[in-house]
Amino acid sequence: MNAPVRLAGPHLTAIGSGKGGTGKTLLATSLAHALAHEGERVLLLDADLGLSNTAIHLGLDHGGDLEGVLAGTASIADAVAPVMGGAAARGGFDLLAAQAGSGALANVSEAAANRLVAQLRGTKTYDRILLDLAAGVERATMAFAALADDALLILTPDPASLTDAYAFAKLYLRGTGGRIPLVLVNMAASESEARRTAEGLAATCRAFLKVAPGSLGSIPRDSHALQSVRRQSQLLTLHPQSPAAQAVVCAAKKLHACIGPSAAPAAAQNLR
Repeated sequence: MNAPVRLAGPHLTAIGSGKGGTGKTLLATSLAHALAHEGERVLLLDADLGLSNTAIHLGLDHGGDLEGVLAGTASIADAVAPVMGGAAARGGFDLLAAQAGSGALANVSEAAANRLVAQLRGTKTYDRILLDLAAGVERATMAFAALADDALLILTPDPASLTDAYAFAKLYLRGTGGRIPLVLVNMAASESEARRTAEGLAATCRAFLKVAPGSLGSIPRDSHALQSVRRQSQLLTLHPQSPAAQAVVCAAKKLHACIGPSAAPAAAQNLR
């Protein structure tokens, strides 16, 4: 699949990970919050259609009506759940997700994913749509990633995470006809550990794929992040001055700076 044609409309950023346990959903919700503070109007789509849990992370009663959108009985505007900011706000973000724990959309087809992305691209409400992908490299997950304008790959210093992140990068490169994701290292014990992790993935990609991902930085291991998950509250609201929150803000500023028609290739050049 070649790079998607960019038309006027929201910029789609997929957020993936090669394995579970990387803190991907916490980072997705936190980035949505931070990007809203940058002035972007953001829609966070929980694209883990089989095991939707973003609404739980945010402490919401529901995450909207993604089932209705896919069935054609609800528009995106009517189906979203507001998270912060009103409909007329310049910044702010909404959530669109399936019912938590229902598993109702576990077997959605690739054709349905294409239709959903087409609907997302048609909305005029948002500057950016973040797709919180399912963990792993299943076909539907990689299809969503390829349909976005760019992808952010979350990994941790765990060696297994590094191996699985390489698998994601390889399949993403193959599915997009040559694009490579940006990388964000999470739960790093130190800056040097984060750097070694990012450089390890880059070296493997250069050796076998002949291209290396750009880096969006790193998020330190921080007990405040775990507290926000347990309390079902946004990290940037509960602990805005924590090291993890400040690192998310920094990453969001970099991501915000490279929004646009050529975001993926520009980011790969500018963030190395």
